[in-house]
Amino acid sequence: MTRTEPITRLEVAACPTHRMDVRHYGPYQVGCACLNEARREELARRLAAAREEGNPLAEMAE
Repeated sequence: MTRTEPITRLEVAACPTHRMDVRHYGPYQVGCACLNEARREELARRLAAAREEGNPLAEMAE
């Protein structure tokens, strides 16, 4: 699946090593290649909760 949403601060926090490599996140709707499927699913849940709370971690990474 190709990403349709911008990379968020929470995703960058989950994989800070590749924060400057957009291609690393591109093939995944949430997360990146470093995370296994279970960790990407957990990250998606955390991201949804952060968005509901208005948490700044759900905002687009710079």
